[in-house]
Amino acid sequence: MSILLLIPIILPIVAGIYILKRNFTEKAEREKFVSTAVIINAVIVILLSIILRDQQLTLLQIIPNNPIAFKIDKLGAMFASMVGILWILCIYYSFEYMKHEGDENRFFGFYVMTFGVMMGITFSANLVTLYLFYEFLTLATIPLVMHGDTIQAKTATRIYIIFSIFGAALALCGIAMIAFAGNGSTAFAPGGILQGVVSGATIIQVAYVLAFFGFGVKSAVMPFHAWLPIAGVAPTPVSALLHAVAVVKAGVFAIARVTYFTIGPDVLRGTTAQYIVLGACIVTIVYGSAMALMSQHLKRRLAYSTVSQLSYILFGITLMSLEGYTGGMIHLFGHAIVKITLFLCAGAIIYKTGREYVWELKGIGKAMPITMGVFTVASFALVGIPPLPGFFSKWFLSKAVMSASGNLLGFIGLVALGISALLTAIYLFSICANAFIPGAGFDYEEANKDVSDPNRYMTVPLLVLAAAIILFGILVSPMISNLTL
Repeated sequence: MSILLLIPIILPIVAGIYILKRNFTEKAEREKFVSTAVIINAVIVILLSIILRDQQLTLLQIIPNNPIAFKIDKLGAMFASMVGILWILCIYYSFEYMKHEGDENRFFGFYVMTFGVMMGITFSANLVTLYLFYEFLTLATIPLVMHGDTIQAKTATRIYIIFSIFGAALALCGIAMIAFAGNGSTAFAPGGILQGVVSGATIIQVAYVLAFFGFGVKSAVMPFHAWLPIAGVAPTPVSALLHAVAVVKAGVFAIARVTYFTIGPDVLRGTTAQYIVLGACIVTIVYGSAMALMSQHLKRRLAYSTVSQLSYILFGITLMSLEGYTGGMIHLFGHAIVKITLFLCAGAIIYKTGREYVWELKGIGKAMPITMGVFTVASFALVGIPPLPGFFSKWFLSKAVMSASGNLLGFIGLVALGISALLTAIYLFSICANAFIPGAGFDYEEANKDVSDPNRYMTVPLLVLAAAIILFGILVSPMISNLTL
């Protein structure tokens, strides 16, 4: 039965290659094939996450003690199910949005392939397998970043490649050192495989810092964050993919695996390595929020917001406690839903109006009530208004800091979270207020003539996401029970 674990990895890759080779000329035919492939794969992912939990498939033995192997544990099952559901919504949205971008066969080919690569990362049973698919992810997403084929897109792609190669080199060095310290193995196990083997050893601390910043390149940790805002030149469905579902979350997911399933938090707690990575997270949280506030380009503002919010997750992870891990993972899932919603709303605005700057959105709420209504719901969620996603993650992060008595950096981080929450409220609520309350004497008809919400291909995913954000509070309890190590 474990051989079935290969299906959600191989199926989208084969389907993506077929799309590229088939070169569909009929839009309806392509949409039918793409939607069928993605929906079937998402269903398979969810079913396998239930029936094959904790079963392992060993495929190839390339490196001693580190086979190419796959396994679904609790974290992987939750992450894979989330990715599958969000991928369906993104694909449906893209059918309409990509009409004005062109070269749809190439876009959907690589977009579908990336789904399979993400499943390879999610179902990896050790760091070597994860790293292999992590590199495949870079290769699969390069054509998506460069899709516009403009000077800006080519520049963004070059920067993305340079940062990715550098991060990959750091991560590989870290993995090799971890394998050396762990008798050759990098297998995943709750609590880590080095628990009781080493404690605070210099080689492990160096390995962790290298792995953290290596995988942290895709997680946009300072000073390796610059590629992410620049990559916003890609089509909005790609931006949503990069910022919410795939690339950046793959980096965070990898760091969680290294911290809690390979090395172990007890090995790292109280070490210099912990303080280094905690400090990087704290600086990134404040810096990203400040840059988002200063940015007037809508997608760039959301990109810098992602830079900040990703380090909320990493801050929780690097607190090296169960409460911190829980808070970080809740934010991982909550941020994925909220940020994909914000980017898809931004895409709807760009698609219908061509407007890309914050000051151009004055009074647009009346012309695009669904889009801006959903944007407002997502904004409240990201700020942390209860009972929406951001509230629960910040609650657990605060609880984790209070439990870590004597950790001065943890308390500094708590202050950073407060500053970031305030800045987030300013840079998001100002957009919502300007859209719905432009001021006395504002001429709605003149400012937004012929502007309206997009069709159902784009509005239905937005409404579904808004409902998911609202339902998050109801679902958070079973989610927490599944996040135990």
